[in-house]
Amino acid sequence: MKKIICFCLAAAMFSGCIIGCSSKKKKNDPNNGTTESSTSPETTTITDNSGKPFLGKWESYKATVLGETYETTYAGFPLSAVAQLEVSEDGTAVVDISLNPRGKARSYNYSWEVTEDDELWLKSPDDGYFCRMEQGQMIMRYADDDGTEIFLMPVSEFTNNETPTEAGLDNDDYKDFMGKWESFEVRSDGVTYTDKLGEYPVDVAFRLELFDDNTSTMAVIGDPMSYEWAPEKKGQMYMWGDFEGFSVKLENGILTVDDEANLRVKFKKVDKFRDFDFSSVADQMPEENIILDPEDEEVTTTE
Repeated sequence: MKKIICFCLAAAMFSGCIIGCSSKKKKNDPNNGTTESSTSPETTTITDNSGKPFLGKWESYKATVLGETYETTYAGFPLSAVAQLEVSEDGTAVVDISLNPRGKARSYNYSWEVTEDDELWLKSPDDGYFCRMEQGQMIMRYADDDGTEIFLMPVSEFTNNETPTEAGLDNDDYKDFMGKWESFEVRSDGVTYTDKLGEYPVDVAFRLELFDDNTSTMAVIGDPMSYEWAPEKKGQMYMWGDFEGFSVKLENGILTVDDEANLRVKFKKVDKFRDFDFSSVADQMPEENIILDPEDEEVTTTE
């Protein structure tokens, strides 16, 4: 699971991936630079009732990031969307996050141990968290202890952050969406790109493949990221990842992916993605983000 707190402050949603996206992993790597569990300190499993205080459902209500405390919303999302944790007696735990405009959740599985310091150590092959109890609340921090803390309180049921969608739709209504799509137009920060993004042709900058199992893969400058999708309304689906979401519409053979804030990408369907050697222009990547600061770059644009 990505560092759910730090991303929303640092990212300008999907457009921030255009430059510097090499740190993304296909498996929705939830932590840019997170210490993996293999590097974590050794822990000792306690076989008595030391884990009992941590059992049950927990929901975030406060977070401290970079010295600032958030108690109502975080990056425009309700605090309950930051983390919903369920710790089970069988040594497993699940964390749901729903930091996207429609409140769609993504689930991440962990195993847990209680350390010699009486902390709950949530671990997975990709990341980990230490959790401690203080006055009836649980406080989570990242394994690399960057100062971020997520405060959770016990709940009987989790808050439902999801926006209702149109009833009666199923995957058969989206069969024309399935397949491979290449971008032909990118609009970000009010600038429309139809030729190149830096040294990258527009048609290789964004590549999207939608699958009928409600998953999709978006490659940005050659780096793939996985997403989920669900029906939203007739002719439109919603696609989301860890901290971002996109309206996806199909009209007259053109697929439009829109974050409804800053970025809109138009795609055409292809049988096969065009061959392109991304390494051939890697050394020409502009120092500044051409999407976030387009006026600083000489790029071909069309208004």
